[in-house]
Amino acid sequence: MTKRLLEICERVLGVSRFVALVYLFAVASVSLNVLLAYRLRSLGQVQAAKIADHLLKVGSTVPPIAAMGLDGKEEVISYQDTDKDTVLYIFTPPCSWCARNLDNFKTLIDKERGQYRIIGLSLSKEGLAQYAAKNGLDLPIYSGLSMGTRVAYRLSGTPETIVVSHEGRVLQNWIGAYVGDQKSQVEGFFHVSLPGLRELPKAEAAKN
Repeated sequence: MTKRLLEICERVLGVSRFVALVYLFAVASVSLNVLLAYRLRSLGQVQAAKIADHLLKVGSTVPPIAAMGLDGKEEVISYQDTDKDTVLYIFTPPCSWCARNLDNFKTLIDKERGQYRIIGLSLSKEGLAQYAAKNGLDLPIYSGLSMGTRVAYRLSGTPETIVVSHEGRVLQNWIGAYVGDQKSQVEGFFHVSLPGLRELPKAEAAKN
């Protein structure tokens, strides 16, 4: 089969058998790369779909949240207690992407605190008070979420931003830092301009 192809290339292209062989290898290489790119793209779409299946869906109804404030007191975050929609920002103090997204989130707090009730939910309470003070996070922050809350809200990765109506219905859910298309979506939803991701010191970035 290969010999026949070489003969055809020689006649059609008017080149030597060696050049024809190189040409065939080049064509095969390009074809293989295209096929691999297609398969990787398809695999990426499948993985993205699987991840989306595990996220909290827009339109879902969520329950109140029982959590512990920075003062150690247990409280219940109820959506019916306010006429504003609520922004839940899920993070952890050690999370490097949370650190990189901090300027975006603080801008969101400054611009939208009059329109939304903005609440921080940490999946870890270790060093939380110090983290909040160090970064000047001027908003209610809670931790100590029950397993039932984690399951109901499908919490796992950080950062995550969930917008919930005063009726307890999920209006938006963004997983990850505000970058690329997601940054544009957040800006469009809140009608704000965000500064972008923060560059971490090399030593801190290396730890993560």
